[in-house]
Amino acid sequence: MLNDRNIILTGPPRSGTTLACFLLNKVRQTYALHEPMNLKLFPDPDTGMQSIRDFFGDMRTSLWTEGKALSKASGSAIPDNPFRQEKGQLRQSIVRKEWVSFPRPEDRSFFLVIKQNAHFTFLLDRLIHEFPCAAILRNPISVIASWNTINAPVARGTLTVLETLDPAFHARLDQIPDLLDRQIVLLDAMFQRYRETPGLTIVRYEDMIASSGQALSAIVPDAMELHESLESRNRSSIYDPDVMERIKASVLAYRGAWLDYYPEQVLQKT
Repeated sequence: MLNDRNIILTGPPRSGTTLACFLLNKVRQTYALHEPMNLKLFPDPDTGMQSIRDFFGDMRTSLWTEGKALSKASGSAIPDNPFRQEKGQLRQSIVRKEWVSFPRPEDRSFFLVIKQNAHFTFLLDRLIHEFPCAAILRNPISVIASWNTINAPVARGTLTVLETLDPAFHARLDQIPDLLDRQIVLLDAMFQRYRETPGLTIVRYEDMIASSGQALSAIVPDAMELHESLESRNRSSIYDPDVMERIKASVLAYRGAWLDYYPEQVLQKT
């Protein structure tokens, strides 16, 4: 039976999913956890699914009884960006997993949103039958540009959890020698998963920013009350302009699944 108060949130890394968690935590009776689950909980797809079911139950109980939940956090709070804003070097993560204190729920009908990027993306075909599922999508040129500024597996054109959830695809990525080619194939595969998941709620990063967060009401209705001052980082000064141009040329030439959400004329203006 679908539990419409336990919500799966995913999207490509660096698409604004952490910002979405930050904003959703401002919404009444809503708790959004940033990447709280360990890789060891996903040794295979079946075990991964059971881990997700159990984790939702455990976190709901903990929030209701103790007002706390596991999440990656910085300074005991979930930030709007999990990486330092630095230029000229690979940005380091500023978060670590910890028990985060929240205001106690008013009643048991609270929304619990759990965000995992790669883990949930590559289980979407199963998750969509048990949970409401949403994905935050962002201009693919900006996504890959951001990948190239951080110290994370996507900066190397891979995702660690693929070793257990899709080992064939993980091996395929390993056989692609060029880093940018590998990143494009990886991002296209993720967009294909979103495109091929009927019933998936899609929120574009750009709409989330332009609406002051209200676009997240597609996930939790009361997010319509948000009025946050937000600024797009699609053309961040952190991104090397020459690298951006190479990424743009490759993204346009590849014609990936992102074209369903970001038409060529939009990408040309990036």
